[in-house]
Amino acid sequence: MKSYRAYSDGLYLKKDDVSPLQVWTITDVKEQTVTAPGKEPKDKVVLFFDGTQKGLVLNMTNGDALYDITGHDDPEEWIGQRIELYVDDNVAYAGKRIGGVRLRKPKDGPF
Repeated sequence: MKSYRAYSDGLYLKKDDVSPLQVWTITDVKEQTVTAPGKEPKDKVVLFFDGTQKGLVLNMTNGDALYDITGHDDPEEWIGQRIELYVDDNVAYAGKRIGGVRLRKPKDGPF
């Protein structure tokens, strides 16, 4: 069974939501105002997938990964792409290694 944290009703994907790794297709990309804990609200790109109703707030590392995979820097060009979501335990936040969601080209064939 998953961690109890995976059953929260949050709007955005967390590492518990993609462990074990998932391969999903990007179905939509939206600009939304997101408020991180202890931070001011900020407009961010949010990816949506066919495997979940939760979105993934895009950070620069994952944006760079999508650019490398697709060759496009326009997020709307990413719609329809199959992407592998996995947990990278080396992701740091506020100076602590906490792990986080990362994106890569699926290993099981064309994206």
